[in-house]
Amino acid sequence: MGELDKAEKYYKRLLSELTVGDSGIADCYIGLGLVHRDKGEYDLALMNYEKALKIELKALPPDHPLLASTYSNIGLLHEATRTWQSALEYHSKAAEIRRKSLPTTHPQLVTTENDIRRVKAQLK
Repeated sequence: MGELDKAEKYYKRLLSELTVGDSGIADCYIGLGLVHRDKGEYDLALMNYEKALKIELKALPPDHPLLASTYSNIGLLHEATRTWQSALEYHSKAAEIRRKSLPTTHPQLVTTENDIRRVKAQLK
């Protein structure tokens, strides 16, 4: 709601209070990634998304929907920085998971397929 500095402070405080192995740690990194992306701090956003992804890859099965969301967030970040090939890579990973777990008309899958088309148009 426009209070990005407060949100960042909240996530950092929460991270300092969580214990190692807490499932909320990855969520905090995702939140920080979103905050930094919205602030235009793309390097910090990517760093936080990658921390979350590393945790999720260890803790979740390879086709878990949370991984698809994280891949999608990273893909959108790469779009913001106009690194189209990386954007396509991450959107494709999200789509692969979502194709396995969601019906073809599900809004998340439709959005991901549109993300892929949008990025491919930039690569032409």
